[in-house]
This record gives sequence, structure tokens and C-alpha cells, in this order.
Amino acid sequence: MQMIGVVTKTYDNMAVVSITRHSGCGENCAMCKGGCTPTKQFVEVSNEMGAVEGNMVQIELSDRKVLLAAFFVYVFPIFTLIAGYLLFGWQGGVAAFALPFLLIKFLDKRLAKRYTATITKIMGGSL
Repeated sequence: MQMIGVVTKTYDNMAVVSITRHSGCGENCAMCKGGCTPTKQFVEVSNEMGAVEGNMVQIELSDRKVLLAAFFVYVFPIFTLIAGYLLFGWQGGVAAFALPFLLIKFLDKRLAKRYTATITKIMGGSL
């Protein structure tokens, strides 16, 4: 997954990058007349390239990591819900459904280092 954004802050070996978040409709407001406005999102990324505030940069996180994270957040809880229901009834299903989310919350700090995007290219000078 690659995105382009603007560095808004740097510290240590990290940077905060402002990216435009895209909606499911593609934000083609002239076509759908929905009136939505593009929203900005701030992402903390690894700054090994040495980008400075105002630089337009390309950030990247491997597709494999994005898909694996999506699996554990969206699909795995459904499997645990079904297994918990089949083994222990509806109470077991509810408890088993909550278990992956509690695990992710507990492991969040360790996982954050592994799932941090990286600046792969500085697109131009300061804005």
C-alpha cells in the first residue's frame, strides 16, 4: 500500500505525515452529489530517508501486512465467535468474539512497531 502525503512534524527517527483519506465512493462529488469533503488523516511513519517538515513524501506499508492486520481485525473474530458458540453456547460465542480484540489491545505497543509505514521516497522539496 502506497500513499502520498506531506510531512507535518519530525522527531527522532519518526515523522507525522498528513494524507488525504479516500472514501468508498472515491470522493467524486461532482458525480454523486453527496457533498462529502476529503478528510485528512495523520499517520506516524518511520523517517529513515531524513524528510523534513513540508516535504511531500511517499509512504509504504507492505500489502501483506495490511491484509494480515485486516484478517485479525475483521475475519478472525468471526471464526472465534462461531467456535465459541458451537462449544459453549451464546455466552461462549460472545466471550470468544471479544477475545481477539482484547488480545490486540494488549499487544498494541508491540504490534505498532511491526506495522509502521516507512517513507520510501521524498517527492520534492519543502512546500
